[in-house]
Amino acid sequence: MQLQTLFGLALTLACAHATLDPALSNSKGRCPKVYNCEPAKVSTAIQAAECSHNTRTSTTQTFAVFEVDHQYDSSHGAPYGTCSAYTCKAPNTPRQMKDCKDHWTFFWVKDHGKERGVGTGCIRSPDDGKCGCESSDGVFHAGSNSCT
Repeated sequence: MQLQTLFGLALTLACAHATLDPALSNSKGRCPKVYNCEPAKVSTAIQAAECSHNTRTSTTQTFAVFEVDHQYDSSHGAPYGTCSAYTCKAPNTPRQMKDCKDHWTFFWVKDHGKERGVGTGCIRSPDDGKCGCESSDGVFHAGSNSCT
């Protein structure tokens, strides 16, 4: 299989249960010192932008921690890695966070992160790098930002 086909398959599997609901704030290079629960959902080989633009749990997602997987660094839409989604209380002070190389924490609670918004830019096609979104059936829609 070609690399892009593998990415497309991974994106299809990872996004099949995701809901478009962008993070409200983010902290690049930071992760929680203590996690108050186990992840409710772990998705591998996805873009950081997917982790920041979509919730992945059936109950209220409060934050997600993305860890870069450097084997995909030269791929369209990089960084790719593992997104762990949480439904418990999110860390809410700088003292509850620590520096974590290759991590990015996204919050669905306003102003918990160092920066407002998703921070990642758009979700990109693994085939050509065009911005868009992926619908729940796994189809990428270039130029769209309203996938459901």
